[in-house]
Formats: sequence, structure tokens, C-alpha cells
Amino acid sequence: MIKNYLITALRNFRHNLTFTLINVLGLSVGISAALVIYLIVQYDFSFESFQPDKDRLFRVVTKSRSTDSEFPNSGVPYPLPATASKELTGIDASAAFFTDPADKVTVPAKDNARPAIYKNPKGVILADSNYFKLFSFYTWLAGSPATAFKQPFQTVISTDRAKLYFPGLQPADIIGKTIIYTDSVICTVSGIIRTPTTGTDFLFQEFISLATLGKVSLNQYISPDWGGVSSSTQFFVRLSPQTLPAQIEKQLIQLRQKYAGEKPTDPYPTTYPLQPLRDMHFSDVYNAFDQRTAHKPTLYGLLLVAVFLLVLGCINFINLTTAQGAQRAKEIGIRKTMGGSRQQLIVQFISEAFLLTLASTGLSLLLTPWLLHIFSDFIPSELHLDLLRQPHVQFFLVALILVVSFLAGFYPALILSGYRPILVLKNQAYAGTTSRKAWTRKTLTVFQFVIAQVFIMSTLIVSRQIHYAINKDMGFRKEAIVFVYTPFQTPNKAAKQKLLLEKLKAIPGIERSAGGGMPPAMGGSMSIGTHYNNGKKDIETTLELKTGDSNYLGIYGLRLLAGRNIHPTDTLHELVINHTYARLLGFQRPQGAIGKAVTGSEVSYPIVGVIADFNQSSIHTAIKPLAIGSNNDNLLYVHVALRPQTPGSDSWKKTLTAIGEAYAGVYPEQDYEYSFYDKTIEKFYTNEQNISRLLTWATCLTIFISCLGLLGLVIYATRQRTKEIGIRKVLGASVLQIVSILSKDFVKLVGLAFLVAMPLAWYATHKWLEQFAYRVSSGWWIFPLSGLAMIAIALLTLSARTIHAANANPAGSLRSE
Repeated sequence: MIKNYLITALRNFRHNLTFTLINVLGLSVGISAALVIYLIVQYDFSFESFQPDKDRLFRVVTKSRSTDSEFPNSGVPYPLPATASKELTGIDASAAFFTDPADKVTVPAKDNARPAIYKNPKGVILADSNYFKLFSFYTWLAGSPATAFKQPFQTVISTDRAKLYFPGLQPADIIGKTIIYTDSVICTVSGIIRTPTTGTDFLFQEFISLATLGKVSLNQYISPDWGGVSSSTQFFVRLSPQTLPAQIEKQLIQLRQKYAGEKPTDPYPTTYPLQPLRDMHFSDVYNAFDQRTAHKPTLYGLLLVAVFLLVLGCINFINLTTAQGAQRAKEIGIRKTMGGSRQQLIVQFISEAFLLTLASTGLSLLLTPWLLHIFSDFIPSELHLDLLRQPHVQFFLVALILVVSFLAGFYPALILSGYRPILVLKNQAYAGTTSRKAWTRKTLTVFQFVIAQVFIMSTLIVSRQIHYAINKDMGFRKEAIVFVYTPFQTPNKAAKQKLLLEKLKAIPGIERSAGGGMPPAMGGSMSIGTHYNNGKKDIETTLELKTGDSNYLGIYGLRLLAGRNIHPTDTLHELVINHTYARLLGFQRPQGAIGKAVTGSEVSYPIVGVIADFNQSSIHTAIKPLAIGSNNDNLLYVHVALRPQTPGSDSWKKTLTAIGEAYAGVYPEQDYEYSFYDKTIEKFYTNEQNISRLLTWATCLTIFISCLGLLGLVIYATRQRTKEIGIRKVLGASVLQIVSILSKDFVKLVGLAFLVAMPLAWYATHKWLEQFAYRVSSGWWIFPLSGLAMIAIALLTLSARTIHAANANPAGSLRSE
């Protein structure tokens, strides 16, 4: 029986080779896209899944508020972890650690040989044994967490770092070796752990004993009081069973009121929400240690795209199989007359769908590596296809083959197996059913083109918003500006940066230069709590703080509305505020804020200037209260405005080389790295650009599959109307008239799909645009343009067959009939 099914299926495929190829192509595109999307989604949703008690693990984060803004931070105040560990109830364990404690690692060599120096190492933190109690997935190859952090100046390193620092040595032989952090912190290796694998954001490589922090200053971002918050101060807790996050959050608010002096009646209290560990990899608000994060709505959207592409492939199969029903009606009638049951016929047709799906899956496995390569710039490098080592992929493919075979084959099998033998043998198989089947095919075709047009419209609107975001005037200059990091933890830091700035003045290709903290818009931020009394009420807010010298405003073109520029000082002494903050304080005219003072961290800061508003981050968020002050002891970057470059000139290249030479003269042990500011701004919208690329590909694939189905249907229609076409040509109909007659019904279906797709696309893109504080309008013209584009593509597809049919010799078609 199975052999008979197989022979019959192969014979049918050979006799209908065109339709078979269309079905295989449509299904293979859908299956390969579904496989790639599955690999991406499975990879991201697997993060932290292996962590013990993962549902009870939370990160404590900080959320500060002002009148119209929120200031989320993934860190907490420095005193909070120690205080919370002593006074909170309802937690089983907790761990605090501090990121980015070193900008250089030195490994001494034997016999006074030159030491190995590694600059700007990634994955170095300050931690203690509590960290490894909370995150127990690490494998220890030498040492143990019980002893590795007992003393200051101890460090634990991963196997990758052990191979880098001490090549050829076994883990046990590395214990006791010396590693120097930031020139002066001399540590002894007290443990070796296996390098963390993928599936986690905790990819740290070196763990300096937390007790070392009390002996030396290893982290420039730590503020000792409750008012300062830095993302480098991380705090994780494991809740006791039956304890709810809200109970801990309430206790944390009480701790702040107790130690930070915040009153219960404060209209804008600072809170400490608990972020579930399982959500950390998906957060676009609280960073995951600068690791790549995923976007849940994007992943769900990808799943929806995969479903649509698979459904479109199945629709092609259903349409073409039912359209060919008349050609197989006699076969079905004879089988039934000879005693074949309907169940056997259903199995026969589903078996054919299974074989086609199997062939499509084989083709998709060849396409998948190519698709992974195309999207390699934003697909994680760890993500790959390896069937032998990925049993979950094998299971997914088996399930996919069975589901697609059933979806694609069941309806045609049900229809075709229902033919009555007597009517079939009398050539009346379609009596009373033609209209119903035609409407089924038309409905499925409309559905295909609805999806295609929704993708076209969405792609145009998303691309338009991304272009607006990248090219929007953000309130500052971003072209032809580079910024260079200068080491924070270096002796005579302020003097060295001043010397570098003096050297830069002699370079002719530089328009101007400045010392400062972060550029006007950057991924990270620093903030302080401020207080101001306007005589009527107290105004408390979290104020974003940037630092720079007196050239900082000019280099970025920040416009003064009132007052004067800041004067350079060694500590924060005076502030220039933005217009948003001036209005928040109650000054409608910028001049009114000049001479007033705000209080932050028990220090009074006079306001000496007000500048025009500018975006401090991407256009996802609205402009927030901000101040710029001078603090020569906290200037992390040198900012350089380049002179205009004529087309074809290499003047920028020469200028950047000259900057590098000046940098090497001041910081001989540091690597010279620079960043163009406009490129940094573009990185704000990497996720949106990835969405745009995925939408473009999904649109192309959807159009391809839909047009394949349309081509199949028009081939079928022209075959069915061969005699009609011949008669019309004999009676004098032109090629254009015949093409019009054959195409108009299909064009009507595409037009109907446009009417359905337009409100769906508008709603979807409107909801997507709501995540931007500043956005473009949907643009009414996009919708008719998309509809016309789809009609044009459909006409091109139709013309490939209709023109050929219209040009056929009528004598041959009439004789064949």
C-alpha cells in the first residue's frame, strides 16, 4: 500500500512538474525562514534557563522620577547592598558586585622580562563568595569560592584568561601567580573557573576580591552616599519561597526613607524595583552588563512572520492542488469504483503533501546557512545550525514537517476524496461545487496579498521613521566630531589631559577641541538628586549631569539662551541647565533662572546659564532636565571638531593620525581609539535598523511566495480557458484585450487585499511608532503607493503567462480541444 502511494505521488509530481516546483519553492522558503527564526528565538529565550531557582532571582534596580520624567538605572546606591543584606527580611541570599574596575591588566614575566600588558579588559568585576553562592552554575577547576575571596588582593580568573595570561600552565599551577590591575593593584590568583558558556549574560572573566575595594580606589563611578547611583554597582537577591517582589520593594523604600532622609510624602520618590532575572536579557531600559540584549516584541513579531510565511506556502499548495482537482477526478472515481475508501484517498493526498514538505525541508536546509550568513551582522556569532549536536532542532523540523503536511494536505485531501464516482465518470465532478471552490481559492489568494501588502506598507513606514531618527536635528552638532577616551585611573589625570589638549591646538586639521565627560547624547548617563524652593513649594527632581570644560558647549554647538558659559574648575562648582529644567523650576523666561541655585548632595550649585534643549539619548525618550558643569577631575574624553574635508581629500585621515601621535606622546601605554560621533548616534537605532532589514526580507519573501501562487493559478486558468482564448482570437480579439480578460479577476483580488491591508498596516505601524517620543506621521500617500506597487508586481507576474497564452496560435488550441 505504501509503495503504491509513493509511486502514485511521484507519477503525479512528474506529470505536474510546474505546479510541483511552485509548491516546493513556496514551502522551502517558508520552512527555511521558520528555521532561521526558530534558531534566533530559541537562542534568546534560552538565556539564564539553566540558573537554579531562576524564578526567585531578581536584580535590584533604581528608578528616580521628576515632574515629567523617569530616570531608570540598572545600578543602586553604593550603601544599599550592605544595608539591605542586614535589614531585609524575605531573602535567602544576596550578592553585590562592581563592574569595570580596571582599564589595564599587567602580567609580570620571569627574570625581569618585559611584562605582558592587556588594555581595557572586558569582563572584570569586584565580587566575593556571595556571588558564586547566588550564581552556582560556574565550574571550579582550582580553588573554591569559600577561600578564594577571604583576603583583599585576591583574584579568580576564567580558563580563557588563564590560557591568555599563563599559556601552557595547568589550573593548579596558576594558583599563586600575580596579576596587576590598573598599575598598582597587585593581586594573587586564588581560583580558576571554567569560562562561562553562551546562554547567559554573566560572561565575566575575572573576579577581584571585593575586600580589595576597601584598600584602594578601583572604581571611579562609585558614589559613597545614597544620592548617587551608578550602573556599575549591581545588586542581586534570591527571594525566600512565598515571598513576593512587592514585599521586598516596600522594604527597600523604607530603607531609603530611613537612611537617605526621603519623606513618605515626597511627590517623586526614588524606588528600587525588582527586575526578574529571566527578563534581564530582554530589557531595553536596564542594561545587561553591556551585553547584547534581545527585544521580546521583535521576537514575537519574528514568530508571526514565520507563521505567515509557512501559511502562505500552505495556501499555495491548497490552491494549486484543489485547482487541479478536475485533472485527477477520473483517477479518484476509478479508485472509488474499484473499492478504495475515502480514508485511503485522504492518506494518499496527505502522503503527497508529506513528500513535498520533506523535499522542501531538504531544500530549506541548504538555504538556511545562506540566510544565517546574510543576517550575520546582527545574529549572535554563537548561533549556528548543527543538526547532529542540536536535538531540539531535529525535533522542531520533525514537528514542522508533520504540521505543514497536515495543514497543506488535509483540506485538498478532504475535497478531492469527496468526489462521487458516478458524477466523476459522467464528467460532472464539479457540479454544484465550482462556485464554492472558486470562492475558497479567491479568499486564500486575498489573504496572501493582504499579508504581502501589510509588509510593504510597514516596511516603508519603518524605513521612513529610521531615516527621520538618524537625520533629525537633535539640537547639537554631530558631523565631523570625534571623541577619544582618556584613561581615568592614571596619575596626574587632569594635567595629562590638559597637555593633550595643548598638543591638539598645533594640529591644523582641528577646528577646536575640548575636554569633557560623555557627548551630549550617549548610551549611559550620570544623575544627581536636586532640590529647589521657589518660595511656594519644594521642587525635587533627578537631574542628568554632564561635564565639560569651557569649550564643550561650543564644540557641539549648544546654544546659550541666557547667562554665560561655565568656567573651568577642578570640582563641580556651577551649572548651565537646559530649558526644560528651567521651566520645571518655574522660569518661563530663561533669564529668570540666572543667579538662582539648586541643591544636590548637600551642595549648592549656582545656575550661570541656560542652553537650548537637545536630545540626551535616542528619540525614543523625551528631553529630560539636564545640567552641564565643569569638573576637571572627571573628564573622560577629549572631543575634537575636524575642519571640513573637501571631496576626495584625505585630510581627516592625516588629522586623525596626528591626533594619535599626540595621544601616544601623553599616554604611551594606552591604545589610541577614536569614535565618530555621528556613527555613535546611528547605533542608537541598531534595533530599528535590524527590524527594517528583517521586514524588507519578510516582504520580499512574502511577495515571492504570493506571486508564485498567483503564477500557478494563472497557469491553471489559462489552461482551463484555452478554447475560449482561441475562439476570442478567431473572432478578432487583440492580445491586449485577451490579457485584460485573463488578468482582471486576479487584479480585483489584489485590490480587495489592499482595502483589507490598509487599516491593518496603519494600526500596526501606529502602535510601533508610539515607542518614539519624536516620530513621523504615517503618511497617507504610503498606503496607495504600496497598493499600486503590489498591483504592478501582480501584473508583471500575470503577464508572464497571459501574454504567452494570448499569443498562442488559435488553430492549435481549438484542435487540441
